[in-house]
Amino acid sequence: MAEALLRGVLHKLGEFAFVKAAEKYRYLYTIIEEVEKLTRELSYIHAFIEDVDEKYVADHRQIQWLKDVMDIAYQIEDVVDRFYFECQEKPLLEYLDPSTITERLKGLANITMLIPFLSNFQEEIKRIQCRICEIEDYRKRYEINTLGTEDIFRENKKRKIDLSLRLDPIGDPEVVGFAKDVDKVVERLLDKENRNLAVVSIVGPGGIGKTTLTRKVCHSNDVVKSFGKAIWITISQKYNMLHILRKIAEDLNIMSNNLNMNMNELAFRISKFLEERMYLIVFDDIWTEEFWAEIINVLPDMRNGSRVLVTTRFANVAKRADTTYEPYILPVLDDKHSMELFLKKAVPRRHQSPDGPTVDLYNLATKFIAKCKGLPLALVVLGGLLSIRPYNFHAWNELLQTMSWHDDGIECARIIATSYDHLPFAKKLCFLYFAAFPEDQMIKAKPLLRIWVAEKLIPQEERRTLEETAECFLEDLAQRSIIQVSRRFSDGSIKYCQVHDILRDLAVQKAKEINFLMVCSNPDNWESCSKARRVAIHYSDINKSIDNYDNPNVRSLLFFGDSSMVDCSKYRVLRVLGYMKGQVKWQSSKGSPLLRYLQLNYCWIINQEHEFGEWLRGMKYLETLDLGESHYGDISNWIWQFKTLKHILLAHSSGRTQGPPSTIDLSYVQTLTGVRWNESWTTSSFPNILRVRELDILIDAKIAMREVASLLGRLKHVVRLRIEGGYGISPLVLLDDMLPPHLTELKFGCFKFGSDPMPVLEKLGSLNTLSIVRAYKIETVPVIRRIICSAGGFKQLEELELTQPVEEWEIEMGAMPILKVLSVDCDPLKVPLGLTHLYSLQRLYWYTNIQTNKDAINNIFEQRPHLRLGQRS
Repeated sequence: MAEALLRGVLHKLGEFAFVKAAEKYRYLYTIIEEVEKLTRELSYIHAFIEDVDEKYVADHRQIQWLKDVMDIAYQIEDVVDRFYFECQEKPLLEYLDPSTITERLKGLANITMLIPFLSNFQEEIKRIQCRICEIEDYRKRYEINTLGTEDIFRENKKRKIDLSLRLDPIGDPEVVGFAKDVDKVVERLLDKENRNLAVVSIVGPGGIGKTTLTRKVCHSNDVVKSFGKAIWITISQKYNMLHILRKIAEDLNIMSNNLNMNMNELAFRISKFLEERMYLIVFDDIWTEEFWAEIINVLPDMRNGSRVLVTTRFANVAKRADTTYEPYILPVLDDKHSMELFLKKAVPRRHQSPDGPTVDLYNLATKFIAKCKGLPLALVVLGGLLSIRPYNFHAWNELLQTMSWHDDGIECARIIATSYDHLPFAKKLCFLYFAAFPEDQMIKAKPLLRIWVAEKLIPQEERRTLEETAECFLEDLAQRSIIQVSRRFSDGSIKYCQVHDILRDLAVQKAKEINFLMVCSNPDNWESCSKARRVAIHYSDINKSIDNYDNPNVRSLLFFGDSSMVDCSKYRVLRVLGYMKGQVKWQSSKGSPLLRYLQLNYCWIINQEHEFGEWLRGMKYLETLDLGESHYGDISNWIWQFKTLKHILLAHSSGRTQGPPSTIDLSYVQTLTGVRWNESWTTSSFPNILRVRELDILIDAKIAMREVASLLGRLKHVVRLRIEGGYGISPLVLLDDMLPPHLTELKFGCFKFGSDPMPVLEKLGSLNTLSIVRAYKIETVPVIRRIICSAGGFKQLEELELTQPVEEWEIEMGAMPILKVLSVDCDPLKVPLGLTHLYSLQRLYWYTNIQTNKDAINNIFEQRPHLRLGQRS
């Protein structure tokens, strides 16, 4: 477990090599010797921990020893980071730089400036060395090194994740066995004899599949046709009624710009809006009866068949709300469906055969599912654990022998703990980061991966970037069913993920045990986080309480609630600062020069922009700068001076930052979004951004599209490209074989398409998602007379969004053979006859000439009963 922590520490100590230039100076040389000795000591401890952690043991002596070692690792981190901070605050690097050391150390008076600081540093190292000797004595005295004889992690050492496999997903096995349950719940929702507002409740223990069943119900064709889009609100154990009302108002598109509305004002606005509609609202995961007393008056009963669908673990909560129908008690899976679900997860597709597993493996599978007691979560987690082991009797039986549990009714928790124990070292720490996120939250994968990299939790692998290895880690957690994939990007990579609340509880518990991360859920528990390495803040209006928080060694601060002004100047060794959601007023400061990850979503930078830029320039190690939709002015003069930035995500607004100068080298940048085309760029003079994989750029009307085409023609690694222009620009020159060949996602915004762009776009062999959209604020939009999607075109396209005005559209037989989602808003377009040729289409969003096209749309749905009608979100 401590391996990843120690790896980061050893990497830090290795960075002291620059001090070698000053070895002849006594104080510096003494420190070098001690640091090298400390490094060797930690290397031996690192090797021992790696050996012990490969053994399946649960001895309290070993656990305590590992905690002691982690504490030592934390202390070394603190010392080293403080040294780096002082190097930033004081001109120490000038004394240690070989190019200036002769001049700077000519007089003894100069070097004496360093003596007090270096002496303190030396004393701290001595204390750490003494502590290492102590815990080494404990190890020998209590024979901790002899614990454990059975290696259960050997397959993980050589296991490599092949990212190409993510494009062939296993599917959604969690819905196995729910068909009858879906029908019974839908029947209650659509009960035409009961026109009163009624509550339908689903009751069952954690991990039984209540949320999965509810999603299936809400996505069924009959429910979608009757209610449209369901309003989905997750409640969980700790809820804030004001936030719940805001979420309902947002989903109903009636949220006012006035964020200061109180609960009564919001409740009145929601109730008035719902009085005119037939609605379906889902309240997922209710824990207390008191919730109904707070929400019931917001839901009007207009006797039009409106429904409320709830899930809960507690029968008393359901009975309090569900007075019309008896609570629906969701049963566990029977043996047949348990085996079906387990094998779908445990047996990789390449090993699946029509005859099923061998008799020996089937018998072992029977023993495994007996321990799961029909709980879907236990079945998929245990199946995920087996899916990464060799597909043979020995490997399965070896795992079974470690699961000699008593029948105490807590099998699900034990299975989940076993799956966690089998994670390799670094992946355990990555999993623990899920403790930072609020319960049931949809988690964006890209920011999470960048945080893992910034925290140095990801080891460097040959021929892979750190981000690619982090993505492999996330895919592995998904394969094991430790996390759930909610949505993927067009190239198959994970876009959103979630973690079940039972697994999140485990992450919170383990993270707290080793002081890895603490969750601060209210202003009163700051004291418990006084020594935490990482703190996640889950409540709003924190500006008063955080002023009292004094933890100079905190490495990460993540804010998940609406916040006011926060000054981070006292967090000198901060590496990660993220406002994950909410509107924040934020004050820049001179602190945190070691920051590697900075995310400020919807922040208002209250200092002047030149002060904000100066603050940014003080960060020598910044890797990710994500300013979302924050207001910060033009930072063009500062942003392009960084030599460490890999991910630059700027505001998507009219005041976008100008792109980098043509002379600058940005070969290390992987993500560049929200920048404006630099007027100095020409067909022969562009910045070096040849390795960028995601590009989002705004082009002014006066820019020649030939220059744009010349740049794009050089970008061989781009997979996601978004270009926004003006209606004075025609992008057709870009379509002259100049687009990057490996594009999986392409979006054109606000361009003047005078003719059909499809003949060129449909030849992009990897294109998965295509959007051609207009700006809705502009009234006059050029109309494309006719577009044609020809047979054999768009072979990989799965999603198409088209909102440019079009008169005619022809879809030939064999075009877009795997298209799944189609969104059309193209007045004066009529429904093309070829729409019926799209046999893979699953969801249709049609907003064009609704009345004129009504009969044609109805005919399509009659011919394609599985097709779902998309709703505006």
